[in-house]
Amino acid sequence: MRHLVAITGVLAATGALANGLAFDERVIDAGFHVEQSPLVASLVAGGRHVILAGRDDAHQQHLAVFDIDDPAQPLLDLAPGNHLIAYDVGRIAGQDSLYFVEPGRIVRFDLDSGKFAEFIAIRTIYGQQRSGRIMPIDFIRDINGDERDDVVVPDTAGYRVRLQRADGTLGDEVVLEQSSAMSVSDGSVSFESRPLVSGSMTDDDLVDLAVWRGDTLLVYEHLGDDRFSGEPQAVPLELGLLSEAEMRNRTQGLGAVNQEGLVDTRILQIEDLNGDGLPDILTESLLNLGVFDKENDFRLHLGRRDGEMISYFEAEDSLLASSGLQYGLITTDLDGDGRKDLYVRKVRMSFGRVIRALLAGNVPLQLHFYRMTDDDTYPEEANYVTKTNVSFSMSSGQVDIPAIKVADFDGDGLEDLLMQIDGDELEYRPGIREDELFVDDGFEMIIALPRNGELVTVENLDDDGRADLVVRYNESDGDGPSRTVRLLLAR
Repeated sequence: MRHLVAITGVLAATGALANGLAFDERVIDAGFHVEQSPLVASLVAGGRHVILAGRDDAHQQHLAVFDIDDPAQPLLDLAPGNHLIAYDVGRIAGQDSLYFVEPGRIVRFDLDSGKFAEFIAIRTIYGQQRSGRIMPIDFIRDINGDERDDVVVPDTAGYRVRLQRADGTLGDEVVLEQSSAMSVSDGSVSFESRPLVSGSMTDDDLVDLAVWRGDTLLVYEHLGDDRFSGEPQAVPLELGLLSEAEMRNRTQGLGAVNQEGLVDTRILQIEDLNGDGLPDILTESLLNLGVFDKENDFRLHLGRRDGEMISYFEAEDSLLASSGLQYGLITTDLDGDGRKDLYVRKVRMSFGRVIRALLAGNVPLQLHFYRMTDDDTYPEEANYVTKTNVSFSMSSGQVDIPAIKVADFDGDGLEDLLMQIDGDELEYRPGIREDELFVDDGFEMIIALPRNGELVTVENLDDDGRADLVVRYNESDGDGPSRTVRLLLAR
């Protein structure tokens, strides 16, 4: 049996669903086209705030701060100059603040006084004034797991890291050598920061940092005294991975190399999945059987202690194989047991299926959920499978991507599934403490959803332990909606 709940109106409360879940809606009219993912922080004591950024019709940049409890008027409406390159929120010395990167420094904006103040001088990859949009970049975050935000800025020489001490001051700067990559193509030079991961990778209990470079893990040891070694220790990974040079040759040779039967194996992500403090590796192997016929699989390699440095077995600990194409893999703790479970989207790709999809205007999309077992592996078959559709228009080229969110919306410690099943319909399936993970019968809600479901994000807006939704739109949804953000607070 399904239950239908409509969510309409400013500050309107929905009726409760069968298990007591309901949302309060608050609508923000930003006054400009919101183009960046919202950030949430407590910028003034006792308050909760949403930071929005975008442009007006004259293509001037705007950044605004709204109080979640009273979003009718912004607390701040800033026209950021080109010297303000990127922004972030972070907690330094016990206070959430809004920070900006400028050439040569980071500045803090004080919401009470309405003034900028220099935070620290820095060297970064962002050495010039911006010519495009102002962007949110996560340069203030906790990277060593001590629940204190640190400063992490990318530079051509590598990440520049300063850890926050217990007293709120910052430690000395360390440059993580070889943590950035430079490429030269057709006379242009570009720099890219390699993904930065953390975990216990040496023979102590301290949290180290690492980046991966093709088939090698570069580990930056935690030296104590709030600092890391800037010079990495190289850990070869015998996992059938391409080296960085091989990956570059494959990419640059695209269209000139016979792709049929070619297998590419690359690192998808590195994080602690089984809760033992050691980073684990997920790899992806893509098999090309033809232009419209591709398959891939994901392999888990658990991190293990081997003397002074972490190691990984060549043989995988788990294999998630597929007869189709898996993408968008997400790791999350569905059942609250401290281990990371997985869910992944899956489509079947072949020439016949592509033709049928073009005629029908939609592609069936499956969701596969895998719960990590007590022996730190994933089952061969998914614990839970459901499906929806990706729709597209042959005339306009518009692709409608369904919103799919997994989080604890009712505060019971289990993550729930919210999935778009039609234009403005979300289906809610509560989590359960069984291998099936979610209830079979869902409850439907009506809400004005964007055509791109990726614009729906999960936040804890009111800091009550329940997951909430932030819904924004783009211009494909209309001129009015693209200036609007909806806050849905679970209660």
